[in-house]
Amino acid sequence: MSILSRARALGAIAAFGSAMPLALRAGVAAPKADPNDVRLLAAAAALERAAVKVYTDALATNALSAGPATVVNRFLTDHAAHRDTLVTALQAANAAPSSDVAPLDVPSLRTESDVLAYAYTLERLVSTTYLNSIGQYKNRDYATTAASILGVDAGHVALLAETLRRSPAYPTGFVTP
Repeated sequence: MSILSRARALGAIAAFGSAMPLALRAGVAAPKADPNDVRLLAAAAALERAAVKVYTDALATNALSAGPATVVNRFLTDHAAHRDTLVTALQAANAAPSSDVAPLDVPSLRTESDVLAYAYTLERLVSTTYLNSIGQYKNRDYATTAASILGVDAGHVALLAETLRRSPAYPTGFVTP
């Protein structure tokens, strides 16, 4: 496994973290939200809570060296901001946000390799979930918020894929003749 350089990690974080202000602005909802939109927002918030828990638990293991720990901490911060954005959107939709955490099958995270490999799996799951939800929102502001979050999480996938030397990051993502 290659070690993530601090410069590479910070550069990637800066590049992909710039999408968050758009996500924070886009959480405005119409007074009457579509029930499906509310369900999608609530499910996304539960998934973000799960990601926050995974990264909090991973950092608590002290299995990560300084560079990867910095990146995982940034991922945790991003997911907490995503959760907060989604909770704000739910509140604007006059929906009561729950404290649900999406159930994840998290393996034992004993080593740095374990943490980074699972982080890659988690980020792909989160990104795919957002990608699949965008077209389902009736309120296009919610779709914009999901797309903004997707951009950040896809950046997480790309960074982890490079670190783990998994190329391409989405092996079945592109169809070629």
